[in-house]
Amino acid sequence: MSESSSPGWPSPDRADDEHLARSLAAGNDPEALIRLLDRYSGRLYDYCHALLRDQESAAGALHDALLAAYAHVGRLAEPDRFRGWLYALVRNECLRRLQDPHRPAERHEAPEVEDMFLSAEERARQQDTRRMVHNALATLRGRERESLDLLLRHGLDVQEIAAVLAIDAQEAGDLVGDARRRLDDALAAVVIARTGREDCPSVAAMVPDPQAPLPQPAAYKLIRHIQTCAVCTERRHRTVSTAGLLQVLPVAMMPADLRGHIISTATDPAYAGDLGAIARRAEPFDAWGWPLPAERSGYQGDDQRRGGPPRLWPAIAAAAAVIVLAVGAFLVVPGGSDDRTSAQGPTGSPSAPEPSESPADPSESPSETPTPTPTTSSPTPTPTPTTPTPTRTRTSRPPSPPQTSRPPARGSLAVGSCSMANEDQDSCSFTVTAVGGPVIWSISGGSVRAAPGGGRLDRGESATVTASRPNGPCEPGSGTVSFFPNGVASVSWSCQEN
Repeated sequence: MSESSSPGWPSPDRADDEHLARSLAAGNDPEALIRLLDRYSGRLYDYCHALLRDQESAAGALHDALLAAYAHVGRLAEPDRFRGWLYALVRNECLRRLQDPHRPAERHEAPEVEDMFLSAEERARQQDTRRMVHNALATLRGRERESLDLLLRHGLDVQEIAAVLAIDAQEAGDLVGDARRRLDDALAAVVIARTGREDCPSVAAMVPDPQAPLPQPAAYKLIRHIQTCAVCTERRHRTVSTAGLLQVLPVAMMPADLRGHIISTATDPAYAGDLGAIARRAEPFDAWGWPLPAERSGYQGDDQRRGGPPRLWPAIAAAAAVIVLAVGAFLVVPGGSDDRTSAQGPTGSPSAPEPSESPADPSESPSETPTPTPTTSSPTPTPTPTTPTPTRTRTSRPPSPPQTSRPPARGSLAVGSCSMANEDQDSCSFTVTAVGGPVIWSISGGSVRAAPGGGRLDRGESATVTASRPNGPCEPGSGTVSFFPNGVASVSWSCQEN
């Protein structure tokens, strides 16, 4: 699991996922589909909406992706990886819709899930924080944003992100680590632009209006300044965590009738043909049951089926369509587009935004526009009872592939600690070690500075991290360094001469 808690979504562990996947595959648990919807529909709809920026398209994509999961779950060779598999199916379905030449030019964003318990003052602070987060996210590339969204809001780990994006674990670890560091730098610049003018004349010169959005050139200039300014560096280490800030981003509200549509199509014999068409469109799958990424030229309509022999997904990790989707769709971050709030009106662009576009200012609350019925590839079914009995034909499990194609065992991080014995010592070092398998690690926060920032460790391999006490006069104290995917190092200093 990731370091972050999801924004109001349930957080099932791998055992829960595995049990749910096996129940769906067995086809003898009438409540399994409902549990799937309870557990994943809200978060997956938010992910669809982030990619498609349209409430009807997002509803249709989620409808078809979850039905494909229902039909093909028996293919999944490792049921404990069910969560990442769901996200991969959803992403493929969104990609197919982005590639559809008949995709409607006009789009309507979904309303936001609101926290009804916030006071007016708390809501104003939330909107102000969102503006700062959007300002910082504007400095990242599309796939960097998507990887951080999956990590910090949706709770996927690096191995799962690698599988969803169809890249290897090393590339995913590098992507997440670089994106995390860049966002940390950008957030620090945005916060210091707001709060650091009185302490540092250089900040005041670079930021004439602290309440205005920080232009990207000024943000890059301020990031470079912070790296060389002792005053701003000290202030930087007092800023709030990246993971905490991303939790303030809005969540797209799923249409209320979407669950009923999914259950009906899955269980009503009248829609067996639609279920079969949706299941075929999700193909092909690799030998481990993972959907192969949809290629840019491979869009297939509702009445077509993709052909060709299956290939393992790492072989097409650099597919052009994956790059187009990630760079395009996630250039608009959750909760804003073109200076409109989520439900204020249609967009006129028929395609994903260009790299020059910036995220919008989410300063206004969404209007109470009714949510239209989601568009799906099947006729609009009638809502069904809450405890349907699935009747479907299980797909056969593929033969075991060669051992070389199995994902490596995931390890954990063993973290040491260190201390500084006297006031002449302003740093100390400790080790981090991969235990049980390879680890893609990074420094995720803490109350003291530490470097280097991360990398890959094979099983049993160690790296040295150096921690530094706060600048200024030495006063006895202690602090921590937090790591992704796990572990916290304790650092102390006595400031006493020997």
